[in-house]
Amino acid sequence: MIKVHCFVSCVCELIKRTPGVDHRPFYFGVWDADFSVDSRFVLSYHSPHTRHDQFREWYRLLYGVRIEPWYDHDQPKEANIRQLVSLVENRPADRQVMVMLDLYRLPERENKFHQNPFPHYVLLESTDDPEQWFMSDPDFRWEGTLPKDRILDSVRSPAAAGGFWFDGLDIRHTPAETVAAYFAQCMKPDTNPFTDALRQIFRAHAGARAVQPLDQLPGAFREIPVMAIRKYAYEHAFAWLLEDQGLTAEGDPWFETICEDIDRLVKTYTQIQYRALKLAMSGNPSIIASVEQLLDEQDEREFAIKAQLLALFRDWQQHPPSGIDAGAGQGTLAGVLP
Repeated sequence: MIKVHCFVSCVCELIKRTPGVDHRPFYFGVWDADFSVDSRFVLSYHSPHTRHDQFREWYRLLYGVRIEPWYDHDQPKEANIRQLVSLVENRPADRQVMVMLDLYRLPERENKFHQNPFPHYVLLESTDDPEQWFMSDPDFRWEGTLPKDRILDSVRSPAAAGGFWFDGLDIRHTPAETVAAYFAQCMKPDTNPFTDALRQIFRAHAGARAVQPLDQLPGAFREIPVMAIRKYAYEHAFAWLLEDQGLTAEGDPWFETICEDIDRLVKTYTQIQYRALKLAMSGNPSIIASVEQLLDEQDEREFAIKAQLLALFRDWQQHPPSGIDAGAGQGTLAGVLP
């Protein structure tokens, strides 16, 4: 699973490398992660006010690691650049230094979503060459060396403002009750915030009660692909809740069907975006009803996924891993789900 949420991917990279600790529960917070809709009804996956406070607090509760901000939003950009250089070049071996940069300014890097600008979190290290830094981009599964000056230029982008550090010395195994509390905090069984926002934005641009010009709808929907992929985080949740009960997820027909539903959920958001573009270009009012129908179908689809996930979660609560015998891993899902 790639390109789901850059902040989460960066902080989970350390957990993935720690034996006996699983990063997947942290993705419970991704499928309905925060986003922004501004006063002009424009969707954005990032805003200047984004601080990831909830992710940081639950990371501490789940894994015992504090994510500390080093970027000072009250200081000039160059002061933060100097702080970044100091953190990277004096980094202890167990410390992770994360920074937001504008990926658009690094054209040799993949920019699948064609975003300009493209605020994105990565991890940085120094190398034996003082002019080269090592960049790790867990979200895109890319790592390599790049000129230090080029990286700093991408950090100087007005669209990029953020950074954190965290140490990996005392990572702990997550107690089941903490996982359960985090799931309860993240699960919104009666609302789908992303689809609700798209419906609000769409009606603000199209139809009898529109308050924004129709020709601005494509721009308002431009970042749909960046956020739609967050729904793939459901796969992590289903897989972990199954495997933690001693079951095998991958290859099981029930799990694979769920994954197909999640994939359909993601891809239908792209279909909504294309139909909105067609509406803006043609002005054909008959398209409005088809977009509304797709949004309603998305609600129905995601509510069904959430209901199945919630049922699986409740079953997980009734079958703690400590009570599973050695042969439980050979069971089938039919015997577990309600």
